Amino acid sequence: MAVDPALPEFARPIEDGQPWPRPACPKCQTGYISFSAPTEYEGHDSASARNHPAFEPEWISGTFVVRGQCENPECQQAVHGTGDYRVDYSHRSNRDDYEYQGVAYSSYYTVTHLHPPMLIMPIPKSAPDEVREGVLRASRVLFADPGLAATALRATVERFLTSEGISATRLTGQFRNAHERIKEWRDADSNRPTVADLFFAVKWLGNVGTHEDSDLTTMEVLDGARVLDEAFHRLFTGPDIDAQARVINAVKGPSRQP
Repeated sequence: MAVDPALPEFARPIEDGQPWPRPACPKCQTGYISFSAPTEYEGHDSASARNHPAFEPEWISGTFVVRGQCENPECQQAVHGTGDYRVDYSHRSNRDDYEYQGVAYSSYYTVTHLHPPMLIMPIPKSAPDEVREGVLRASRVLFADPGLAATALRATVERFLTSEGISATRLTGQFRNAHERIKEWRDADSNRPTVADLFFAVKWLGNVGTHEDSDLTTMEVLDGARVLDEAFHRLFTGPDIDAQARVINAVKGPSRQP
């Protein structure tokens, strides 16, 4: 399973009246989250501006909440979202939107938080707990702080290296940088360079995310998640599938326990 294609849709403003993305349920991973219509809360400054003689609908803004629920009847996990909204010209073709002086307007919703968070990438079942926690940390801040999410993805690589026995510190107690640790892990096995290159890419994005002037976008972080997903697919999922294929080939059919 690759990075959920619904996540990039949350990275863009969602126009009122348009279908909301249906991400995979973070609990059961088999159902999809269906969202109801958002509830708007106009900001005080925005509401006060309505009395201004030059008022335009584009001045309207505020916050919103939205509720989703897993469509799987065996799960029905609730998901709550929050964020900011603003009013602007409508892009809908079948406009039944708010009209002002003959012009159609819509609300546009920008998600900043989803709880529980949508997983930024799938977590292989055979991955160590350290990797699982790293992915969860990145997922929690994906929309609110993309730079921090990229940093958390880099930390996920380092968590994996620690689980592989690649020390985070030198004998002197000084911390080692991620680049040095990835190189040590890569050089220990001739089959690892291609995966190490993927780790390096995630590391570079994470480095950008740590800068105080970081301007990383959610879409760029999701690109990094796709790279890390491929790395973990090769490390965890690929070997499991290879082993399953060897069993099928050995018995020339499905392996059935007596």
